[in-house]
Amino acid sequence: MIECFLAIDFDGTIAEDDVTDAVLTKFAGDEWLEIEACWLKGDIGSKECLVRQMALVEADWEAVLSFIDGLAIDCKFAAFIQFVRMQGTAHAIISDGFAVFIRRILANAGIIGVPIFANYLTDENGVLKASFVNDAVGCPAGTCKCAVVERLKMNLPVVLIGDGRSDFCLADKADFVFAKDRLAEYCRERGIAHLEYRDFADVIDNLSRLTLSDMQQVG
Repeated sequence: MIECFLAIDFDGTIAEDDVTDAVLTKFAGDEWLEIEACWLKGDIGSKECLVRQMALVEADWEAVLSFIDGLAIDCKFAAFIQFVRMQGTAHAIISDGFAVFIRRILANAGIIGVPIFANYLTDENGVLKASFVNDAVGCPAGTCKCAVVERLKMNLPVVLIGDGRSDFCLADKADFVFAKDRLAEYCRERGIAHLEYRDFADVIDNLSRLTLSDMQQVG
C-alpha cells in the first residue's frame, strides 16, 4: 500500500446520506433549502450557510440525537478503518458537518478512536448553535479542509476520499482522489487524477494494489 495521508469526508461518503441535510429535512422548514441553494451557487460559504440553517431547527437536542441514531454508514467502513490501522496509514475524517453527529453515528456502528476534524454544534437554550474551530482566514467554509490537511499530512502525499462540493477545493490540491457523485464529475471535468468508487471495499482494493505513481496515471 502507498504511504500517504488519507483525508476522508463523512456526509455522503462514510454516512450514506448527508446527516445535516437529513436533520434539516426532519426538523426545519423549507427555508433551509433556499439557503442551501445560495451555497450551491457559491453566493455564500458553508460557514454562513450552516449558521443560518441550524438556527431553523425546531426540535430539542435529544430529539435530534435520537433521529441521527437511525442513520446508516457504509457497511464496509469498519473494515476500511481496520485495514488502514493495520497498515499504519495516517488518516482522519475531515468534514464540514458536525463532530457531535459524526462521533455518535460512528459509535453506534462500534467505531471509535478515528481522528475527526469538523464543526461544533451546541444547544443553547433550545437553539442549535454552530461554531467553527477548523476554519481559516480567507476561506468561507466552516471547516477548511485544505488547511486541516496541511497541518496533518506530515509531507506525505494526500489521498482524498469524498463525494461532493465540500471536497472540491481539496481535490484540486490532493495527489489522488477517490470520488463519487458530484466530486467524480468535478474530477472528470478538470482532469484530476481519480478513481470512482461505490463503497469502501472498492477503496480498500485499490489502495492495496496501486502505487501512487500508478494512481496518478488514472484520470
